[in-house]
Amino acid sequence: MITAHDKFGREVRITRAQWLESVLRPNLQQHWNDPGQLYNLIFGALTDGFAAHLLEASARQLELDRNVMPERGFVVRGIVLMENKRLDDAEAVLIEGMQQLGDTASLLVNLAKVHSHRGNRDKADELLWAGVRRDPNLENGLAWWLAIQRERGGEEGYLYGLARASMLEGAWRPQLWLARARLQAGAVEEAVALYRNVLGTDGYESSALMGISGDLGQHGQGALIPELVGAAYRPEEHDPRAGLNLLQAYLDLQQWQEGEALLQALYQLDISPIKPQLDKFSDAFASLKGRAEAQEAKPRAADGAALEIETVTLVQPVWTYGLENADWLFAPKDAQAPVVAFLAWSNAGGGPPVPQEQREDDLGRLTRAVALYLAEATHYWTGYAGHTWISVVKGGGPVVFGAEADGAAVAPLMPPEVKYFVTGALDAGVQEVTLRMRLWEREGARALATESISVKPDAVGSAVLVLEKRLLAHLGGAAAQPLDAFYARPASEAMGHYLVELGQAFMLTAIANGHGTKERLWGERSMLEWPLNMALYWQQAEVAKIMYLSGLGKAYHYGSKLLPEFRQRTLVFMKEAARNRSVVARLQPLVWKVFGMQEELATFLRVQGPKADPAYVAWLRRVVASSG
Repeated sequence: MITAHDKFGREVRITRAQWLESVLRPNLQQHWNDPGQLYNLIFGALTDGFAAHLLEASARQLELDRNVMPERGFVVRGIVLMENKRLDDAEAVLIEGMQQLGDTASLLVNLAKVHSHRGNRDKADELLWAGVRRDPNLENGLAWWLAIQRERGGEEGYLYGLARASMLEGAWRPQLWLARARLQAGAVEEAVALYRNVLGTDGYESSALMGISGDLGQHGQGALIPELVGAAYRPEEHDPRAGLNLLQAYLDLQQWQEGEALLQALYQLDISPIKPQLDKFSDAFASLKGRAEAQEAKPRAADGAALEIETVTLVQPVWTYGLENADWLFAPKDAQAPVVAFLAWSNAGGGPPVPQEQREDDLGRLTRAVALYLAEATHYWTGYAGHTWISVVKGGGPVVFGAEADGAAVAPLMPPEVKYFVTGALDAGVQEVTLRMRLWEREGARALATESISVKPDAVGSAVLVLEKRLLAHLGGAAAQPLDAFYARPASEAMGHYLVELGQAFMLTAIANGHGTKERLWGERSMLEWPLNMALYWQQAEVAKIMYLSGLGKAYHYGSKLLPEFRQRTLVFMKEAARNRSVVARLQPLVWKVFGMQEELATFLRVQGPKADPAYVAWLRRVVASSG
């Protein structure tokens, strides 16, 4: 099997035969005239053991490289011939290269391999040492020569070889490997001196930083990585694996500020294979940051005296916000439709005795997400308008209540268009979660129905679907079709993820509308990426796609610094949406706006003809006029 990564950074595994026919051969053909891309493909295919299928491509590489990078072309052609047991042909190519370019290290080392394959040890030794002398930093040549020294002289021979190679002019890689040996022997100060010597020169390659950081981490000296590697590391220039080692050091040292700064720089490189690792670091640093800030600022009591509480009212599903009022996308609700108001639920199983402002956490998020989902269900499956009321501290975060709202006290506060309202409470234990929902009639403050269900913690999503069914029955039953044709009720297995997204979407909505600051967001990157992962996993779920673009729109309005990380993935996402005729394809202008692609946006607006949908054109103008 071959492991690869798709355009969204997800790992995929396919058979070697599939890789050859579906990936390697088409890519070789596509890049037949591009020497840089062709080389990368050949090199990767050699590593994966496809040398037998590279004879024609390596000949093409040599042809392309003759006037560009001739040494590379001769070496690649020689290696492919050698791997195919054509030793005479390989020797001829390498000698031709030496006649044109001189005795370069790469040509010498590969010619040594030809003689080694023939069993000509003395000649191989002579050529190999000549190659090491020519460039002691050529990794494969140095490694091979040192392996021979160890084979013939044991550990003492290996160390002597390292010391000998370290004395060669311009040698830095032998010093790195000698430092590793000193670390293994416990001579940390000697190793550090060698590292400083290497980093004090101008000639070391990007891989040196990866080697230093990896060796220090493996030998329990991670605390030295920021000092030695952090000052030298440049994400746009150096090996990203060194960046990963540096991130681990920052995490171990709980230096989340430095870690988040480096993390953002690495994300912007858009390197698919390391994205899963970056995501793990992102979550870890967000957790560190949250704990650090929680120690500095404990939850604040929102008793109405010290803090001012305000209510955020959502009159449509939370994921329809952030799209510059894309009214052409959503079917309008009857303006005279009676309202069912949903209050954020309380944390009845251990919540604070007085309401508190709290940072986003799993239980607090759920108290808001259940109300948001039931309001959404009411909006889509009944003739009622579903509104959500969520309390927040003015300029701060959401409020969590420790007891279910008293319907008799709430009813007089409701506007006259509200016919019913719903309160609820969560009682979350270790083994069981109880969800209790109460339906009230505003007029007369009468409790019409109470529904309760207890489930294991991992079944909360399914429980909410059960409560939805019971609620809709009390409201007269669900319609045969949802208000928008693209809308679909989440599957049971997706419901847990869906609720998380609703809670996160509310936080983004609140910040984008001035209810708090972006600095209060905990795990912003995960919030923005969560619906993208949902959309990629449940590819038929149109709502998840809208959720993703909605989040980006909100991030644009509150000025998120993370948006550049999402540019390339989002453009690919929208291209696939257009190909699959997704309803979100027509939201492309919003994507252009979010990522500063003003020319594309202006051109698209200009080409709208007289037959264009007026609502869509009006929306386009809103998008153009919007500002972050």
